[in-house]
Amino acid sequence: MYPDIIALGIPVMIGCVVVEFLHDLRQKARNFRLNATVSNISCGILEQATGFISKGLFIALYGWLYEHGRQATIQDAWWVFLLLIVLVDLVFYFFHRFSHRCAFLWAGHMVHHEVEEFNLTVALRRSVMQEFTIIWVYLPFALLGFSPGAFFLVFAAHNLYQFLIHTSYLPEFRIFGLVFNTPHHHEVHHCRNACYIDKNFAGVFILWDKLFGTFTPQTEKPVFGVAQLTTTLNPVKAQVTTLAAVFAEAGRRHGWRGKLQALFGPPDFLAAQGHDAVHRPKFDPAIERAQFGLAISLFLLLVVATTLYRNYESAFDLAQKIAVLGGIAGLLFMIGDLLDARGLPLLAWTRRRGG
Repeated sequence: MYPDIIALGIPVMIGCVVVEFLHDLRQKARNFRLNATVSNISCGILEQATGFISKGLFIALYGWLYEHGRQATIQDAWWVFLLLIVLVDLVFYFFHRFSHRCAFLWAGHMVHHEVEEFNLTVALRRSVMQEFTIIWVYLPFALLGFSPGAFFLVFAAHNLYQFLIHTSYLPEFRIFGLVFNTPHHHEVHHCRNACYIDKNFAGVFILWDKLFGTFTPQTEKPVFGVAQLTTTLNPVKAQVTTLAAVFAEAGRRHGWRGKLQALFGPPDFLAAQGHDAVHRPKFDPAIERAQFGLAISLFLLLVVATTLYRNYESAFDLAQKIAVLGGIAGLLFMIGDLLDARGLPLLAWTRRRGG
């Protein structure tokens, strides 16, 4: 019913990534690792492939609540869009902040944070789980009477703005940054430096962090990533590894109070013990050239296939979409295991036969 504006903006996003990558090469900054970049974009592909479920559910629920439960009818006007962007960002701020302090929600959100670089592809590294958990905090806008058209336009703009602040190559924007979130502010949020953890949660307006005591400026060199050890570049495993660890911790604890604390309390128990979070080396598995070449070839093939699928997705029925999702997830799992230097069972079997 409503156009997927984020999907329509994908060509612009890809263009921005290419420009940033070429600038990175020119500066010799090495802010891109090819294996991590493939992993980031692969997470985005998986999130897009599941969109017919998460986005379909979101649109259906919002539309139904607006038609049958709204308490008022707010006519679309320029001031409504301005009000919506402020309110949407305020709701996002609190959900985002809670996602860092609730183990269950962090299990989804960590997918976005665990990469150890900061560039535009990190914005594409999205959590499938979070696409389902975040929709519930926005449904009250339907009850308040904001039309689906107005809400989803603002929601898309909110997401696109956040894409643009995942880069280290824009200036600091000091005056602009007094009110708005900037790449310089958002770098802090993606750091594992102790002084930066759980800071700068805002999406658009950094004023929320200043108002609620979670703002901090950059005072030391940023080191990107999370306090937990990164153990995989596999985009499928990344979606479930931390969630499995949270449920395992809940299973080990005694009593319902302990189990609920593990699920919905702070995720501090996930942090790596006995490791220097700032100075530890990046997770960068050594991989044979042939396997890396195979991973890149499969990835490029998948990018082309996914692009074609997105163009004709409306012609697929539900069963076909589920089958495509299974194929995409399976291929991404193979690519991820190659990036993790785990190889493929078929390759291992071939080598044993050849030996």
